[in-house]
Amino acid sequence: MKQPRHKVRHSALLAGVVLTAFGLAHSAASVALESVTYVQGSDLDTLDPAVTRSTPSKIVIGHIFNQLVKWDGPDMNKIVPDLAESWATSADGKIWTFNLRKDVKFQDGTPLNAAAIKFNLDRIRDPKLGSPNRSYYSDIQSVDVDAEFVVKITTSHPSPTLLEILADGWSAISSPTAIKKYGRGYGHHPVGTGPYQFSSWMLNDRAVVKRNPAYFGSPSKPDQLVFRPVPEDSARVVELRTGNADVAGNLSPESAAAVKEDGKVSLLRAPSSFQVFFEMNVTKPPFNDVRMRRAANLAIDRKAIVDKLLLGYGKAPTSPFADGVQGRRAFDPIPYDPQAAKKLIKEVYPNGYPSVVVIWTTTGRYTKDREVSEVVQSYLNAVGIKTEFKVWEWASYQKTLYRAQPGVGTGHGTNDANMWLLGTGITSADIRLRRKLQTGDPSNLTGYSNAKVDRLLALAASEMNYDKRMGYYGDIQRIVWEDDPATIPLFDQVQVFGIRKNLKGLVVVDDGTVDLNGTVLTK
Repeated sequence: MKQPRHKVRHSALLAGVVLTAFGLAHSAASVALESVTYVQGSDLDTLDPAVTRSTPSKIVIGHIFNQLVKWDGPDMNKIVPDLAESWATSADGKIWTFNLRKDVKFQDGTPLNAAAIKFNLDRIRDPKLGSPNRSYYSDIQSVDVDAEFVVKITTSHPSPTLLEILADGWSAISSPTAIKKYGRGYGHHPVGTGPYQFSSWMLNDRAVVKRNPAYFGSPSKPDQLVFRPVPEDSARVVELRTGNADVAGNLSPESAAAVKEDGKVSLLRAPSSFQVFFEMNVTKPPFNDVRMRRAANLAIDRKAIVDKLLLGYGKAPTSPFADGVQGRRAFDPIPYDPQAAKKLIKEVYPNGYPSVVVIWTTTGRYTKDREVSEVVQSYLNAVGIKTEFKVWEWASYQKTLYRAQPGVGTGHGTNDANMWLLGTGITSADIRLRRKLQTGDPSNLTGYSNAKVDRLLALAASEMNYDKRMGYYGDIQRIVWEDDPATIPLFDQVQVFGIRKNLKGLVVVDDGTVDLNGTVLTK
């Protein structure tokens, strides 16, 4: 029997409690906003939902598009209809039939029908597109139009995760007409069916969406939403305090203190399923030897990072999964043991590693990402690993790590670096593990390959018993935590937002996305 989603999503439930304290229920004195401005630490990479992997982009995409199905809210207790009114499965569990709404048009005026659903699902599964999310749809054998508003999805075996995949933002349904019209430029001209429609996007400046007057659902409160990248953390606080922004995301601990001191703004600290980590290139020295990967993990004092650098706005990891991720299993923390790290390094390289480890990092994407990366560099240097450092702007970073390869899809990281900083807030156990660990997966940037992990992923992919499936995922977590790591987990992130004092209705999900549809001002 499937375990209720809320029992494995307790941090999402906690997020709901925090937000209720900020007044999710609109009072009689609330007034609609003409425009709400959200500032975050990095720019968008694309607004094509099929190819983005970026949370900043997914936040905007979530206001423009719909999926076949969706979660019932930030608590994510169950899947409910969205563009599909209803669905059914065959007796053998391999054929899924979705009945679509008949009153929906894309924002370019073209109709939403079964052919549009087929077009989108065929597109994301086509290796020519180069979607980094393609492997999530590998269970789908075919998508067929049964009638104008009836679409049939056939899977290779009973799929316990199909609805969760179809509810994700990567499965958002775009206008086929717009995709054909704009071609490779579609990511700058998105057309969906959602409550807002695309207005403009200027790189490194702002993206603007305006309320969709033809939206089939309840109309959103603000007339317009503006999303602006402001990389400097302190600058985001200035934008908030001067009234140039209504919500500031991804705030540092120091900025949180500044927000607390200002009577015009409020501080929101929300749970997060985000974990920040370094991935290691396991296809070349030094991290092609598991002992060096273990040594790098032992060299880092995570408690010091959380306590001294993050000022308590985070947690030292005890699992490859942060709180709120489906099927999380906790383990003993990775100890800080530089002597043990030096011993392992000496086993592999008796005279020390003769080359330099190249470290890549972002700035402004995660909590104090650059500063944390610099501290990690010092820890590695302290155990005798020489390092070089490169700081990237987020959009370029994404495009480099997930570069397209003809006939393959997205690439596999880079051979120009030995380790690179990333984070993920994905709450699905299957997606979170498969994309990083399955041999040959286009999203597996490290080149990691472990036969035991591949076998457990395959078993889980067709296991309809929820508890048994979570057991397989737990076994995988143990392997990559204790035996064969591909990452250096650094900290589980806490989400910190600054909000205008009289702004109500912001919804924060623990995967890092936000919903601005219901935001209003109170008098």
